[in-house]
Amino acid sequence: MKVTGIYSNQPRRQVNFKAIAYRMPQFPMKSEAYMASQYEFFKHAKYYEALDDKIFPNNKNIRRDNYSFLDRMPDFLKGSFVSYFRNLTSFPYLRKTSDLIEQQYIRVMKSLKTSDAEAIFAGYDPTCSVGLGHALPGSDLDKAYVILRKNPDSTTPDRKIVEQFKGMIWHNTDQRILSLNHENTFPEVYTLDQLYNNLDALDDLTIRSGLIRYANAFEAKRQTDLNPVTAGEFNIKLAENNDQYYISKVAAKNFAYFLESVRDGKIIYNTDPDLWRKITDRLRCSPFAKFSNVTQMGAQDRVLKKGIQPIKTKLRNREELPTDFNFWDRNTQYELVKDLVKFVSLDEGPRFQHYFKNDDDIGARYAKLNELLIK
Repeated sequence: MKVTGIYSNQPRRQVNFKAIAYRMPQFPMKSEAYMASQYEFFKHAKYYEALDDKIFPNNKNIRRDNYSFLDRMPDFLKGSFVSYFRNLTSFPYLRKTSDLIEQQYIRVMKSLKTSDAEAIFAGYDPTCSVGLGHALPGSDLDKAYVILRKNPDSTTPDRKIVEQFKGMIWHNTDQRILSLNHENTFPEVYTLDQLYNNLDALDDLTIRSGLIRYANAFEAKRQTDLNPVTAGEFNIKLAENNDQYYISKVAAKNFAYFLESVRDGKIIYNTDPDLWRKITDRLRCSPFAKFSNVTQMGAQDRVLKKGIQPIKTKLRNREELPTDFNFWDRNTQYELVKDLVKFVSLDEGPRFQHYFKNDDDIGARYAKLNELLIK
């Protein structure tokens, strides 16, 4: 689920990303070796930079040039490229592809260690395509999060550490498997101190605002309400009472999205089970954690598991891919694979949109809630 208006706890501009996409060398498509070498470039986020299209619209043209090898692929190599893509991504077996995306995220988490800090916990929204086992190669992880443990001897500010680790995630993720180039889905990164300090501030605000007296109503909304504005009533009222002395409204909004992923998400990387139990115990005692409901993740999970609401149309459409794809002719297979390569930056064409297009504009659906949270 992509939610317009949610930003990382530190603006992306502060992270050492190159906002203008790199042009990649173009090899002649005259052998499988050249083909494989060309596609190898697409591991790296710098050859896409789709998150900054609004600031640097020429990125689209650079990506078009980078993707041009797909149009130059000679007929005798198209079957080889389809096979190469399948071996790399496990497509069209979407459960295996989804598992591979999880494994890619775990691999990146294991690499996140410096003299200042290390990643100790990570997870994501279990109701997204990966969690439901319906992900395409190059999908994102919705509402992914990372928690860092800072070295007690480190004097580096937490803000700087978070920036550094976001850069490491950006540069170390194989985009062909897990895309970071889908808008508003970059993992949220917080240190343990940031988690506890923000939670303390927001618990204090919750108590001072008197909202705790509506506890039953707010907790009930977490189970049933799927409308962003009505479901997020607690967070909206909390924003109205926030004088921003201890925490800004923007920071409170961003932290709510992060915290709900920790609270309701699927944890796939856990290096310290004892500490994880302490964190979850702290959340169970927190009025803010008990009432916050900007994602509706819990209600979404409930209605899906109980069959009250079907999965998205695009996900249902993908269910026959493992069978259908194997019966398609080589050219049709190649045309879909071309779109899957471009799906990393959401540049796929119109032919196979029934596999890619959401039922509605989710960003628009959440726009009003996000507006009210910072008003």
